[in-house]
Amino acid sequence: MQEAFWYGILGGFLAELFGLWKLRHELGSNLPPYLRSWFYWFMTLLMIGSGGLVAFVYVKSGISLSPLLAVNVGASAPLIIGSLTAAPPKVNP
Repeated sequence: MQEAFWYGILGGFLAELFGLWKLRHELGSNLPPYLRSWFYWFMTLLMIGSGGLVAFVYVKSGISLSPLLAVNVGASAPLIIGSLTAAPPKVNP
């Protein structure tokens, strides 16, 4: 159970790392200003932690996770949370 948590943390870390990896061709002056924000880094740590938490909840629910699946669950946690907090699409009558 604890192992799934740490694999989920790894998945969350890899997902966040990929977001930063996309900025690799930017020069220092062209980097987004939010990278200097403590709030951004705090939220990044929370999202990484959410990967471990979601993997832990899966295992606690009786679902067996292999290490690879736990990493995938951890990486998808920010996407799941983002979709839950997104506004519903507007429908034109």
